[in-house]
Amino acid sequence: MTARELMLEAVAKLKEAGIDKPWFEAQLLLGWVLGKDQAAVLTHDEIALSDQQAQLFRQGVEERRKRKPFAFITGIKPFLHWDFCVNEDVLIPRPETEILVELAVQELNKGFPGQSVLVADIGAGSGAIGLSMLMLLPAARLYAVDCSILALKVAQKNAEKFGLVERAIFLPGDLLAPLEQLRGQFACIVANLPYVAAREYADLQPEISGYEPREALVSGADGLCHYRRLLRQAADYLLPGGLLFVEIGSTQAQEVQRLFRSGGFAAPQVEKDLAGLARIVWGTKTETAI
Repeated sequence: MTARELMLEAVAKLKEAGIDKPWFEAQLLLGWVLGKDQAAVLTHDEIALSDQQAQLFRQGVEERRKRKPFAFITGIKPFLHWDFCVNEDVLIPRPETEILVELAVQELNKGFPGQSVLVADIGAGSGAIGLSMLMLLPAARLYAVDCSILALKVAQKNAEKFGLVERAIFLPGDLLAPLEQLRGQFACIVANLPYVAAREYADLQPEISGYEPREALVSGADGLCHYRRLLRQAADYLLPGGLLFVEIGSTQAQEVQRLFRSGGFAAPQVEKDLAGLARIVWGTKTETAI
């Protein structure tokens, strides 16, 4: 069958399943199968697919009909300049999280220019945040912590993929607990912890609630249980002038800023995402913080 014939077949099935933008989704799947970008797919729709390619494409369409995310079908998610390996043991890295990485790197370069710094990625998941920072900060070293052993295996796979194994240590455990012996030594802590309120979980898109790990999404009644615990102790693990960056839900900025101030960060700041929504709260350790 030709690419166009398969596309028409796929679009009908995806539309029937209620998938938004079925043509776009079908193009993504076909591009993945053919190893081509969307422009090439559009301009070469007369190409004939092998039986194996057609089978793989149809399999992908069936998985997408069941609302399986494209990233979990392909096992790859682009993030900043790199393609990270992902599976259902981790959250899929989001575009807004790229803002956290870029901001953290920018502020580290200001506060600790050219220095060999320690960075902690708490709730590391796939490692997209911490490993991207290593690739942008050649002198940095990373401690990546996650309560999920399976998630850490994904992060380790990505470290191997990008040649970062010698600069990254992966530790299972709860928040900062595995780093007890390194109190006061980190220039930066980054965290994209669960921040969905329990009552909101049922309203999430099926691509999220049906495939991504619940424990990486939900944090108590108001979505802030993890951040309350983190902010009680984060300053203790930072150097003087150390930095903390966290990703939040769009309605949580005011409360998270309050947690920052009570945790030893006198002037927390908020960074908005491309949609104009509050997405990152960050601050510098106050000199008087213990």
